[in-house]
Amino acid sequence: MPIRNDLCGVTLCPSEIADYLLTLGGQTPFGEPIWRLVLAQSVVWKVAGGKIWDNNLSLSERGGFDLGEGRPHGNKPLRDETGTLVERLRYPHLDGWILQRWFPPSSYSRSQWFAPENCLPDGTPRLGPFPQFGDYEMVGGPVQRVPSKSELHTFISSYYRGLESRAGSVEGRIREAVNAAEYERRKEDDRVRALTDDYMRDKCSYLHSSSLEAGRIRTQRAENLGIREHVGN
Repeated sequence: MPIRNDLCGVTLCPSEIADYLLTLGGQTPFGEPIWRLVLAQSVVWKVAGGKIWDNNLSLSERGGFDLGEGRPHGNKPLRDETGTLVERLRYPHLDGWILQRWFPPSSYSRSQWFAPENCLPDGTPRLGPFPQFGDYEMVGGPVQRVPSKSELHTFISSYYRGLESRAGSVEGRIREAVNAAEYERRKEDDRVRALTDDYMRDKCSYLHSSSLEAGRIRTQRAENLGIREHVGN
């Protein structure tokens, strides 16, 4: 039986559900279940890495130019995983139970997997080791509670009726990797935007800032406009 190491969580599918899925789908040639129900947040895979920065640093502080000081930022990444394969969450944008189906090695094009555009400079595939034992692909979910047996039976029956539109593929893996990376980038952009908005409100706007200087500016502006009531801090 192949050793996958693609699940990192401790919460497993209930045994009665796992047994039921095994009854419905049987086993792969390698002794694994065709169908499996897992938590999305526990599924990991190996993909090409990059520079890892302190989460408290803004995007401009990560190797950018400090306009205030007139020099490049001196911040360094915590580590640089560029050119190596690292373990990442496969579905960072999902939370809950997902249904996966096993696809055989023949579902994945070896020539595409090892194509130059899909490899690191040393020839290591960006999508990780080639799935020589096949691999699991998500075909349903996520749902917050464990589906009942009847719900699983209905879903799998529908899946088989539309089997022609379902397949494991290199293209699917690439889309998954791009989607996961885009989700992480947007999450970081939202964090940086929130920090910037807080800074602009508190430090850069005399209308909202609580600093003494901002209070002095508000008072001066009010006096110029003939306002006599207190508008400072």
